[in-house]
Amino acid sequence: MTLRAHLHAITLAWRHLTFHGFRSCTITLALGISIALPLVTGSLLERGEVATMRRAEATPLVLGAPGGSVDLVLASLWFLPEPLDSFPIRESDAINQSQLATSIPLSLAARASGHPVVGTDVEYLRYRERFVETGRSFAVPGECVLGADVAASTGLGPGDVILTDPEGLLDIGGGYPLRLRITGVLARSESADDAAVFCDLRTSWIIAGHGHVHIEIDDETDPHVLMGDNDGRPIASAAVTPYTELTPDRLDSLHFHGAPSDLPIEAIIIIPNDEKSGTILSARLDRREDLLLVTPSSVVQEILERVFRVGALVGGVLLATGAATLAVIGLVLVLSVRLRKDELATLRMIGISRGTYVTLLLSEVVILIVFATIIGVIAVWGSSFLPADLVLRLAN
Repeated sequence: MTLRAHLHAITLAWRHLTFHGFRSCTITLALGISIALPLVTGSLLERGEVATMRRAEATPLVLGAPGGSVDLVLASLWFLPEPLDSFPIRESDAINQSQLATSIPLSLAARASGHPVVGTDVEYLRYRERFVETGRSFAVPGECVLGADVAASTGLGPGDVILTDPEGLLDIGGGYPLRLRITGVLARSESADDAAVFCDLRTSWIIAGHGHVHIEIDDETDPHVLMGDNDGRPIASAAVTPYTELTPDRLDSLHFHGAPSDLPIEAIIIIPNDEKSGTILSARLDRREDLLLVTPSSVVQEILERVFRVGALVGGVLLATGAATLAVIGLVLVLSVRLRKDELATLRMIGISRGTYVTLLLSEVVILIVFATIIGVIAVWGSSFLPADLVLRLAN
C-alpha cells in the first residue's frame, strides 16, 4: 500500500467524521472527559498538597482555646468559618514577654460581604511577606486592607468602604455593622490571604461589640433624625444610619468594655526564636489545660492523608467510569462499522485494498483520540489556574 493510498484513506476518514459532526463531537467530548478527569484530579491534589503543606510548615505553632485541633488550624491558617472559643489577649502579651517567641494574635469572628475579616497586627503581613500593592496598610480603627480576590470580586479599592456582616437577622441586641474604610489592596499571593479582609484588633473588637464610639446628635443641626426627647436627652429616629462608622472626629470617644488585657481573640500564631525556645515554650503551654497548642504541619499532614485516601477512591471511580466510557465508545464504533457495511462494500467493489480499508477505520479512531487528548491537555492546563488550596476553599 503506497503513501498516497494512506493519505487518501486518512482524508476519507476525516471527511466521514466531519459529515457526522454531532456524533464525532459527542464521542470526542466523552473521550476527552474520561482522559481529563483523572489527570485534573491528580494535578489538583498534588498542587494542593504542596501549597497546603507550605503554608502549614511556615506556621510553627498555633495557640487557641481548648477544642478541636483541626478546627483551630483551618480557622487560623485558612480562615474557614469554624466556630472557635475565645481567650484573653494577655496570653499573647505573655508570650512576647517571655522573649522566647513572637506572637501574632488573630481575631476571626467577623465577616464582611461574605469574606472573613481577620483582626491582627501589621506583623502578620510582614511575617507572611504580604505587601500592599495599591494604597497603604491599615493604621487606625475602622481601616482595612483587602486581599486580591476580595478586591476583584467586590470591585472595591482604596478610598471605598465595605460593610461588615451582621451576626444574625434576629440579633437585636447586637451592634450595627461597621463601615470599614479601605486603605489598600494586597498583592496576589495565591493563598488564603487573597480571600480575606485585614484590620487591626481594635477594629475587630468594635465589630464584635466589645467597644464603641459615642455619636452626638444635635437637635438643631440634625432635626430630621430626632423623634423626641427624654428629660432633655434627644431620642434618635429610624433615620439614623443603620451602621457605625469610625470617622476621625469620633475616634476620641472610642473606648472598650473591660480591661484591655481581657479582650478576646480566637488564635495566636507563635514564631519561636529558635528550636530550643520553641521546645521550652511548648513544654510550658502543653501543661495548660485552658489552652490548646498545636503544630499545624502535623495536623495538616493528617488532613491530607484523609483527603488523599478519598482522592484515591475518587480516582479509582473515575478510572472505572473512564473504562466503561471507552467500552461504550468501542461498541458505538463497532456498530458504526456494521451500519456502514454497504458503504464499505462499495469501496471494495471500486478496488480499495484491505490495507486501505483498515487504514480508513484506524484513522477515524486515531483522529478521535488525538482530539480527545487535546481536550484533556487543555483541561489539565486550565486547572493550573485554579487555586492550589481549592479543596480547603470548597469547605468554606
